[in-house]
Amino acid sequence: MAGRGPGAPAADAAVADINLLRRADAAGQRLFRELVTSRIAWATVSEVTRLTAVDVAAFSLRAAGCAHPQPCTLLHCLDRLEMKAVLGNRGPRLPGLRIPPGAGPGGRALELGAAVASEDCAAEDLPDALAEVVVEEEGIRSLAAIPVGFGGEVRGMLHVGLRHTGGFRPATMEALQRLCTYSGAALAAAGDRGRVEEVAAMRERRRLARALHDELGQRLFGIGMTAKLARESASSGRPDLVTHLHGLEREIAGAATALRATLRSLDTPSASAGALAVKLREDLAAFTARTGLPAHLLVLGEPDAVDAARADTLIRAVQEGLRNVERHAQASEVVLTIGFLPGALEVVLQDDGVGPAAAADGGYGLASLDAELARLGGEIALVRGDDTGATLKARVPLP
Repeated sequence: MAGRGPGAPAADAAVADINLLRRADAAGQRLFRELVTSRIAWATVSEVTRLTAVDVAAFSLRAAGCAHPQPCTLLHCLDRLEMKAVLGNRGPRLPGLRIPPGAGPGGRALELGAAVASEDCAAEDLPDALAEVVVEEEGIRSLAAIPVGFGGEVRGMLHVGLRHTGGFRPATMEALQRLCTYSGAALAAAGDRGRVEEVAAMRERRRLARALHDELGQRLFGIGMTAKLARESASSGRPDLVTHLHGLEREIAGAATALRATLRSLDTPSASAGALAVKLREDLAAFTARTGLPAHLLVLGEPDAVDAARADTLIRAVQEGLRNVERHAQASEVVLTIGFLPGALEVVLQDDGVGPAAAADGGYGLASLDAELARLGGEIALVRGDDTGATLKARVPLP
């Protein structure tokens, strides 16, 4: 069998580097499945450990309370970074550690620009508090910091470490930078939930305005015209005053009937996204009132018709998920997504707590929902996140 040429190892390395970058892009795209900030942080470090051979991966987010006058308006302020997600650590002090200014590897300050890496992570290159943890407790010998930003604004920092010298390969650093680009965009998308909710509320207000204008607006115009004719008849003594007053009574009765019909239609929205979204928004508001935890609702895709059986089952699935979060999750944030997919409707409830726990009833609630969704051709699943939180996903096909 013919031997491989002298250039074969170099060619293999080039192919491996290309595959690494492709896997980095795929890993980055998976980050957009998460809509909770802390879960994006955990998903990023999880993807880093799958993608590379680093010993420690940590993700720091901007923390409140930097030394600058508040509110701090510096886009590149790294004086308030705090470790939020850590994998591969040996000791307990790395999670939650504050990163002081100028704490980059090799004594270089962390910046929003290129990544900062050091092949020799010396204690004298780091502030005392950080060196004690990173060098002495964790035994890290090679350290890199990659900024996580989007739109020119730093949102966090990825820190990766090796417990041996030799540093990071250029392809590894490029893959990590690509992943951080996706992570920054995912964090920006998570931060834009408020705008999405404002757009949804604006659409609902416009729907109400159209309904009131189309029906009641015309009725009120007719009442005004009839009242004007009655006033003119009364002032001139014409005999048609009684006729106009009778007409005014009919117009008012018609307006009252139209008002009741409009209120009924607004109270029971159309079977597309209306009833489902309104009901789930009310459930989230009640959840927030009870627990004090922020709960967000997103509606994705073009709304399609939903029959009562499917809508009711999905509503009960979300209610069961919210009860589990309230009882067991110890979460700080909840995001609910209603997704109108081609031929299917899906609800996804995410939290950033400690993950699912066995319910007090032995899981009967989810079991009964699973059976009911199965009769409709759907399914439900409660999955623990890689490192934090849980995702409840229920899906039914649309006829």
